[in-house]
Amino acid sequence: MKTELWVKNGYVFTSEGFRFASIKIKNGKIEALQDCEIEPQKEYENNMIDAGGCLVVPGFIDAHVHFNDPGRTDWEGIETGSKAAAIGGTTTIFDMPLNCYPSVKNMVNLQNKRDYLNSNSYIDYALWGGMTGHNVQDKAELTQMSEGIIGWKAFMSDSGIADFPYVAPAQLTQAMKIAAEQNKILALHAEWQEEINSLTIFYKNQNNINERMAFLASRPISAEEQAVNTALELAAKYGTAIHFVHISSPKVVERIQQAKKSGMNVTVETCPHYLIFDEEDFLKTGAILKCAPPLRPREDVEGLWECISNGWIDTIGSDHSPCLYSMKNTTSIWEAWGGIQGVQFTWLALLDEALKRRIPLKKVLPLGAENVAERFGISEKKGSIQPGLDADLVLISLDETTVVDQPSIAFRNKYSPYENRTFLLKVKKTILRGKVIYDDQTGVTEEKYGQYIQPRK
Repeated sequence: MKTELWVKNGYVFTSEGFRFASIKIKNGKIEALQDCEIEPQKEYENNMIDAGGCLVVPGFIDAHVHFNDPGRTDWEGIETGSKAAAIGGTTTIFDMPLNCYPSVKNMVNLQNKRDYLNSNSYIDYALWGGMTGHNVQDKAELTQMSEGIIGWKAFMSDSGIADFPYVAPAQLTQAMKIAAEQNKILALHAEWQEEINSLTIFYKNQNNINERMAFLASRPISAEEQAVNTALELAAKYGTAIHFVHISSPKVVERIQQAKKSGMNVTVETCPHYLIFDEEDFLKTGAILKCAPPLRPREDVEGLWECISNGWIDTIGSDHSPCLYSMKNTTSIWEAWGGIQGVQFTWLALLDEALKRRIPLKKVLPLGAENVAERFGISEKKGSIQPGLDADLVLISLDETTVVDQPSIAFRNKYSPYENRTFLLKVKKTILRGKVIYDDQTGVTEEKYGQYIQPRK
C-alpha cells in the first residue's frame, strides 16, 4: 500500500519564512521539502495535493480549549469541538480539566477521560490536569497524575465550576512547589479573587450604573496585576515554570516580559477576542462577549498588538468555553455564563486582523504552532514544517473569503461573537499526519484520526 503523499507548489512557511516548495510526506511524517515543481512517479500521481496559490502553514495547536467531555456534552463535546477546530485549521488541542464533569483533578477522572475520548476526536489532543483548592495538598495523587498531563491548570479566582475551586493565596505556594518538583508547567488564570469579591459586591448594589458597565468595573486590570505579581514572586522563589493564560492587558504583558528578562521560566498567552473586540463591543452585544478577564478598552487592544509586534506574547489560545445559548440569554449579566465560543474561527480571525494591520505573518504564525509545541514539549512531533515531524498542515487561500453564519458553525451550540463577520482568507484543507481531515469542498472526513499525545516526562 502506497503511503506517500505530495503537497506541491505551495508557499510553505518555514523557520526562514515562506518559500515556494513541495512537501513529501511518508507514513504520516514530513520526509522532505523540495524547492522546485515536482513531477512524481506515476504510481503516486493520485496521491498529490496541488497547493498552488495557497499558503501552507503548520497545523495550529490550540493549548486552551474546554470541550466539556465527558459530562457536559450538551455544552460541547470532543466530536463537535474537534470537528469545528479542524475546519478552522487546528490539528492539535490541549483540553482543560474543568467544564467536563467530573473535573480532572484525580487519577481516576484523568484515566476515565482518556478512555472516554479515545477514538472520538478528529484531531490530536493532550490533557491538562487540575490543581485546585481541594487537591493541592494531595501530593501523592498529583504525582501520579503528572505523567499523563501536558501541564497543570489552576485558578487564582473563582472558576465558576463547583468541583473546581480556586487555589487560595495560602495554597499557591504548595502548587508552585509541586509543579516545580515535577518539572511541569503551571498554567494560571490570574485574577485576584479578593479584589473581585469586594468590587462585585459594591457594583451589584449600585442601581445607577449600567449592569454591563458594572461587570466590567468588577474585574479591573488591577486584579490581573495583583495576581500576576504574586504568582511571579512565588515562581521566582521556587523555580516554577508558569504560563499565564488569557492575559488581557498590555500593561500585564509588559510586567511578564520584565520577569522573562530576569531569567524566569514564564510565558504568556492571549486570545483572539482580546485582540479584536473591546469593552464597547461588550456593552453593545452583552453576554455573548462575556468572559473573564473581561474585554478591555480599545487602547488595550491596540497595546496587545504592539506586544505581538515586539515578540512579547508567546502563544494564542482560543479559550473556547462553550455553553447552551440559554446560559447566555439571561435577564442579568451577572448570571450569564462567561466564555467565548470561537475555536473554529481563532486563526481566521487572528490572521485576518494581522493582514489588515500589515503585521508579517511570520510574527503571528508561531504563536499558534512552533511556540506552543516548544513550550509544552511536543516540538519533536508538532509545530513546524520540517523533515521528521508529523505532517500536520493547513492550506490557506488569501484569494477567497470566509463568511461566518449559523449554518457554517460546527461546534454544538450555533452562536458566536464572530457570526456575521467576513474574513479575507479561507482554510482550503486541513491535514493531520498526512491525512486530509477537512476539505472546503467535501467537508470533514468521516473517520476520526485524532490520537492522544503522550506528554514528555
